[in-house]
This record gives sequence, structure tokens and C-alpha cells, in this order.
Amino acid sequence: MAQKLVIIGNGMAPGRMLEELFDRAPGLYEVTIFNAEPRVNYDRIMLSPVLSGEKTYEDIIIHGDDWYEARGVTLHRGAKVSKIDREAKTVTAENGITASYDRLVIATGSSPFIIPVPGHDLPGVLAYRDLDDVDRMLKIAEGQGHAVVIGGGLWALKRPMG
Repeated sequence: MAQKLVIIGNGMAPGRMLEELFDRAPGLYEVTIFNAEPRVNYDRIMLSPVLSGEKTYEDIIIHGDDWYEARGVTLHRGAKVSKIDREAKTVTAENGITASYDRLVIATGSSPFIIPVPGHDLPGVLAYRDLDDVDRMLKIAEGQGHAVVIGGGLWALKRPMG
């Protein structure tokens, strides 16, 4: 009988981990993923080309629905985890979905930090971490002429060569 593996987060790291796991130990785990975002796994490093219009969301998908289905992975989209009960070995999302686990991986990535300078809470001040942030930026940019970037991590500055 397969062990239950629950993963919180569906970014690039858990995606790569699952590729290795399925190659090395197929059938060892029954996998359930809780993803706060309402979509499948995608390449966050390619968000800048999506923002610039050079690529679309579909271009940066790493694992589509068929990948999860072929491997028997249960993917809970838009299911932000609100509780981990270590004694009962369960994970519960804000939407009420609960899953039990034998093994738990927490791979939620980082949270962006907006420096607390005057004006940091004004409309239009955004962080840049995921596809929802890109969508918000594009919407705000409609009809606007200027933008200011404060900071510049890998994702904010990554541009494809060529």
C-alpha cells in the first residue's frame, strides 16, 4: 500500500522533487498537493517574459493537467493551507479540504517584502512573485505611462538572452 505524501506548495522545487520521486520510486507515494494558486505548476523565472508579452502563461507551464492525472496526483488548486495538525498528521486548507499524510513537504517559497516607506500602501504598489501579480500589473498599466521598480531580485530582472 502506498504511503500518503502531502505537499504544500506547487512551485518549481516540489515539481522537480516529484519528477525525481516518480522516476526513482514509482508507486511509493499517493501524492496530494495543496496549491494556494488556482493553476498548475509553471516556471516563475519566466514571469518577466509574460509581463512583457513575449510569452503567455501556457508557454511557461511545467506540468499540465495531464501530467498530474497520469501520475495519479491529486492537485487542490486555490487551496491555501490554514492548519497542519502534526499529531493527527492532517493538513487542512482554508476551503475546508483536509488530507492525511505519512510524509509532509512544505515548499511554499518566499513571501515578497514591500519596504515600509511612505506610500507603500497606496493603490498600484505591488509585489512581484506570481502570475496573479503579473495580471495585476498589466491591468494597472493599461493607460498608465510610468512605473517605478524598487528592488530587483532574480524574477524581477530575469530577461531571456538572445
